[in-house]
Amino acid sequence: MNKCLISCLFLLFSSTLFAQVLPDFSANYLIRLNGIQAGELKRSLVTQPDGNRLFKSQTQAKGVFAFFKPEKIVETSLYQHHDNTIVPLHYRYIRTGGKKDKTMALDFDWQEQQLHIDDKKRPWSLTLTEGTLDKLVYQLALMTDLAANHHQFNYQIADGGKIKQYKITEISRETISTPLGNIETIKLTRERNRPKDRKTTLWCAPSLNYLPVMLEHIEKDGTVFTASIRRLSGIDSQNAFTPLVDK
Repeated sequence: MNKCLISCLFLLFSSTLFAQVLPDFSANYLIRLNGIQAGELKRSLVTQPDGNRLFKSQTQAKGVFAFFKPEKIVETSLYQHHDNTIVPLHYRYIRTGGKKDKTMALDFDWQEQQLHIDDKKRPWSLTLTEGTLDKLVYQLALMTDLAANHHQFNYQIADGGKIKQYKITEISRETISTPLGNIETIKLTRERNRPKDRKTTLWCAPSLNYLPVMLEHIEKDGTVFTASIRRLSGIDSQNAFTPLVDK
């Protein structure tokens, strides 16, 4: 469950993207599995003393789902701004608490143009090309690209020990309901090569620096995962949400 949400929690960045300076923030999302509350996702962006920035994501099952699947997934991405672009430095993925723990480390050596990958089994390296991002920091880049009024997005991502291409397309503007209230969003979807592949949809809010406020991920077997924002600090949300109307 957690792995699916993390992998879908969305996607991407381009070598020509100019990086908007986002404020430090923290956000908490409610996770549902086929409509049933199943866990939480926490995200935070913190500026380090040396000026580098750390983006962190933590996903964990809650309630009855924690008994059957007590996994905890923590991702971190350390990056810096260089010539107005986002440049990833280190990415870490750690999954614990389940039947099989997993770790993955990606180190971006831009001087030697090498991406060093270590999964604790056999380390290896790939040629690193300009504009490559990791699976986590792309989400900040997507927010920046949306702010630049882009409508289609092609990104090169270091994902699972490979360099993959992600394509995201804007579908429409839509007002959605979240635990914090109703909010206007831009609805986007990730395009995949095969029609029967998993489907990922996300909703980003212009009034919150294009922060994703909801996502939906549908597996091949029809299982539906959703994540909806329920707490936010660091980004001004005073006028972003309108109250939910009781039916």
